[in-house]
Amino acid sequence: MTTTPTSNYAVEQVDLEHASDANLRPFVDFAWLRGREEIPEDPLLPFEAIATRLRMTSPMFVRQRWAVWAAPGELAASLSMSRSTQDNLNIREVGIEVHPEHRRRGIATKLLATAVDACGRGEGLILEAFTTSRVPPGAAFAERTGAKPGLRMRNSQLDLRTIDHSLIERWASIDPPGYRIEWIGNETPDHLIDSVVTAIRAINTMPREDLHMEDWKITPETLREWERMGRARGQEHRMAVVIEESTGASAAFTDVFFDPRVPIVIHQGGTATIEEHRGKGIGKWVKAQMARRLLEEVPQARYIRTDNAGTNAAMLAINVGMGFVPVWETVIWQIPLEDARRYVR
Repeated sequence: MTTTPTSNYAVEQVDLEHASDANLRPFVDFAWLRGREEIPEDPLLPFEAIATRLRMTSPMFVRQRWAVWAAPGELAASLSMSRSTQDNLNIREVGIEVHPEHRRRGIATKLLATAVDACGRGEGLILEAFTTSRVPPGAAFAERTGAKPGLRMRNSQLDLRTIDHSLIERWASIDPPGYRIEWIGNETPDHLIDSVVTAIRAINTMPREDLHMEDWKITPETLREWERMGRARGQEHRMAVVIEESTGASAAFTDVFFDPRVPIVIHQGGTATIEEHRGKGIGKWVKAQMARRLLEEVPQARYIRTDNAGTNAAMLAINVGMGFVPVWETVIWQIPLEDARRYVR
């Protein structure tokens, strides 16, 4: 591959899908370094888990990657740019990560310029990036470029060692009349596919604040691909779908996933109640039922982590009531491609 000198650095486009373990080693080491910076309290995923994620491809997205080398085998920064093939086709998700020892040397700007160039003319494109309050330089750079915060997400966690068991039992006993829960593991049974897809689509009703994006187009094929990728990553998945008995219609869902190699942290996937079924305590019920099941099935787990739009008052109220506490904030930034082009020039 050809390289382009950037001061004392070299920027190189890389193909990680077919990379050997040896060639992936600098990228895994870099992921570990970022993990220790962002969430130092968590154990690190093993090499093979991160390598699988780095090699992952899917017909649902197209991803390009670049590396910045300080020296052979010494990764100073990385750039990834992804686009969906199904929805929000005008959005390019850009991830710029710079090693703490190589910050404030213009590398992030150079990588942004690389992403801009890779977009070509790109009329109407929007660049989108995520930052965490755990790493303040990310938000500072996004603000300098002229990007605007589209959505502020509160990241919260529930400590399962101090969970209020009596509250969980009360909520799990709400048992709204006329509803039942269907439990699903790593693969949705065929007869529940339509119910699950309908339930997940309710996530499109969450607040988006100032984020410019359309609804996610969730289909049975989408669901099957998500499940395939989860299995390939070695993850465990648990979902509870609430069904209205009289009609068989989906009413709500909640789901979680975790890596059994590092079962300390369970990640909340999503929770939503379809509008016509709200006001019946279904959200509390299904969340408590899930928590109770996780306590039984994953005794090694210490935390459940979730994120919610800062303006999602209904879901925040449920989470706070369960004992979730804020731990950091994630911000989704957006900038039109033309504005990004003006900044890097």
